[in-house]
Amino acid sequence: MSDDPHRELYDRLQQIYVLLDDGDRRALRSIGLTPTHLTLLRLLDPARETGRTITRLAELMLCTRGNATRLVQRLAEAGLVVTGSDRDDQRLVQVYLTPAGADRLAAASVYHAAANRLRFAGLPEEDLRRLTELAGVLADQLAKNLEGQSDSTRPR
Repeated sequence: MSDDPHRELYDRLQQIYVLLDDGDRRALRSIGLTPTHLTLLRLLDPARETGRTITRLAELMLCTRGNATRLVQRLAEAGLVVTGSDRDDQRLVQVYLTPAGADRLAAASVYHAAANRLRFAGLPEEDLRRLTELAGVLADQLAKNLEGQSDSTRPR
């Protein structure tokens, strides 16, 4: 244990992120998606009928509207999403999952689930449950911390 347990935890979580991200890239490569593509498609899936605005996607992905716009453009070029006017407010542009996008999301989910089963297969069920619980507590804490920061200090 180091003299700074906060730094040690951060370093370990950073290492886990890098390993998970690389594993996700490998798992999704064969179906032509990146981890970021998968995240965006998942954000649209529950809202398939109503879509989501670029602004809302950017908020959910903790990125700028410009980054979200470029990501949506790439997915639109691939035929996985379409943009259109909001049904209630024509000034708003909504992003919708296409049938091809829904199919790709379903395929990606199968690949991703298989990768997760392999990655976590060595963990006993109780450890997996406890890690999931602790990860939820940590995610809630990190979200609260972000809410407490001003926009000028919040990561974009």
